[in-house]
Amino acid sequence: MQRRGSVVKRKGLLVGLVVAILATGVLALSGCVTVNSTPKPDTASTAEPVNPAPVETTPTIEFTVSQSVAAKWTDGALYKAEVIGVQGDQVTVKYVDDQSTMTVPAADVRPILMRTWVLGEKVQAVWTKARFYMGEISEVLESSYMVKWDDGSAPSEVASDSIIAR
Repeated sequence: MQRRGSVVKRKGLLVGLVVAILATGVLALSGCVTVNSTPKPDTASTAEPVNPAPVETTPTIEFTVSQSVAAKWTDGALYKAEVIGVQGDQVTVKYVDDQSTMTVPAADVRPILMRTWVLGEKVQAVWTKARFYMGEISEVLESSYMVKWDDGSAPSEVASDSIIAR
């Protein structure tokens, strides 16, 4: 009988030890877990409300008749064009290469801004048939720019009215 009693005592001690370890673990974790930190409405502080970050919006571009632009064609590429009409968010353009016209969403039209480009600037520029290709300004000339093409084609001279930013 005494042997059985010592086994029961050991089991009791073992169970007590496990319970103690679990309780210690729960107490240790209780400082790491937050259940609900939002104060109740009646106890809310009078601190200034947090304003959400402003939502970034794409600026609206106003297009005008006879303005030079880069406009998407049905193949998804940008081609040099001229604005011939604007109605709401639709822009009618005439493409320089074949004189065809198409009405496209204003979001698919980019103005060609006459500006000074700097050496190493990443651009899109007209290479052939009024289509814009990716390149980099490799040389600033007197009234134009040398563009080094991303596809490895030989650099070529491009007038500034046929260059847009990437």
